[in-house]
Amino acid sequence: MTLIERIRTEIVEPLIFLFLALAALYFVYGVFMFVKNYDSDTGRSEGKKHLVYGIIGLAIMLSVNGIIKLIQATVG
Repeated sequence: MTLIERIRTEIVEPLIFLFLALAALYFVYGVFMFVKNYDSDTGRSEGKKHLVYGIIGLAIMLSVNGIIKLIQATVG
């Protein structure tokens, strides 16, 4: 196993998974805040903000994972 493969399997992939899990948790937190503060306009807007940032984080992490898989398939 080459150094690049070990770095990818030991460092990069676990970091991608960790950030993906954090983005998902942030999204769930936004859902919770939105539902909890449904009566309040400021609470609802804060919940929406968390929802949007969670979705953006998920999209970025899934894109990074896809780009890495594409590079792996191309390079070999």
